Amino acid sequence: MYVTKHLLAAFFIASLFSHVTLAEQLEAEYSNQLSLASLTEKVYQRLPGKAGEAKYEQLRQANDAVTNTLFAAPAIANLSHYNDAIGSSDGFQEWESGVDLPLWLPGQKQKQQAVSDKIAAELPAYQQQLRLQASGEVRQLLWQVKLAEVQLEQATIAWQTAQKLEQDVEHRVKAGDLPRTEALLASSNTLETLSKKADAAALLKQQLNVYALITGETALPSVVVEEVAQAVDWKQTHPRLLLQDQVIARLQAEMGVAQFDAAVNPNLAVGVRRERGDFDESFNNSLGLGISFAFDDSRFSQPAIAKAGAELADAQVERQALLRELDTRLLTRKQQLASTQEQLALVSKQDATTQQYYQLQKRAFDLGELNLIDLLRSQMLANTSQSRKRELEVQIKQQKAALNQALGVIL
Repeated sequence: MYVTKHLLAAFFIASLFSHVTLAEQLEAEYSNQLSLASLTEKVYQRLPGKAGEAKYEQLRQANDAVTNTLFAAPAIANLSHYNDAIGSSDGFQEWESGVDLPLWLPGQKQKQQAVSDKIAAELPAYQQQLRLQASGEVRQLLWQVKLAEVQLEQATIAWQTAQKLEQDVEHRVKAGDLPRTEALLASSNTLETLSKKADAAALLKQQLNVYALITGETALPSVVVEEVAQAVDWKQTHPRLLLQDQVIARLQAEMGVAQFDAAVNPNLAVGVRRERGDFDESFNNSLGLGISFAFDDSRFSQPAIAKAGAELADAQVERQALLRELDTRLLTRKQQLASTQEQLALVSKQDATTQQYYQLQKRAFDLGELNLIDLLRSQMLANTSQSRKRELEVQIKQQKAALNQALGVIL
């Protein structure tokens, strides 16, 4: 049983040290050849929404196919024949053929063309909205990695400090200044920091794997820090608002087309007739020309106009809701940044005081005036305050990037 316990302990320690070896080797790779803009473009090309760009070209081409036709509807050819074969059989015959040509109503073709123009204008707005989405993903991925790096950095510092303390305790135990139990306590503390370091390394590896999955890159841009964009009139430039504006413009154009829905287009009829009265007569040929148009057909377009108006109203309401959502998010981001900056100022003072306190405690321990448990407590406080300070420093940079995202700034 005694041997088994020691074997298990040895296995546990070896396992921890294998994780530490991995943690020491694990670090993010940075490349000067990769910029935030180029990385965003890579993510943009991999977005699921990228496939949605094709629909705009398909819609425009389909609408242009209607607009570019000569007539408002397909031309109709007709042929008819009459004779008296089942009646008097005097030889009466009549042949008539013609073509019905539906004509465009005034303004109908122009309004149809306006829909094509609005569809074409909607595509760039959609692409900019996708690029903003890609920018948001890049910002989130990068700063998750940076936060994981800081956690590993601080865990490594804590482990190195614990190692140094353990070595000092071992020397004093060998010199007879401290009991053997103090060495066991110092070793336990080192193993605890070692475990935290392994956890931090695993988290960093996880974040790097997610980054590689989304971006297709293993390296990070060498420059990732952003400054808050200044003098940005985001209500006029935000890609999501601009896309919604284009949607509204397209629906307005479609509402113009809706007034011709169910309307009867004027019809120009051109035909020829060939006829004779009986067998003794020769055929007589004639040319016919006619036009037909509807009276008071506007009421039949009202359902289509009402439906188009409802869709337009929904889009305008959606824009107002989007504006409120973006305004709220921007306010939240600004308040978060200001709050974190205030926290950093306070935590920096706290860290300076805590580090000074720890050094005094360490000196007292070296002089034999303090026991190891109290020193470890002060060491834990020092590690915690230092880690908190470093995390807040990174969070401020992350929140500046998030503020730019809320402003609609594309990387």
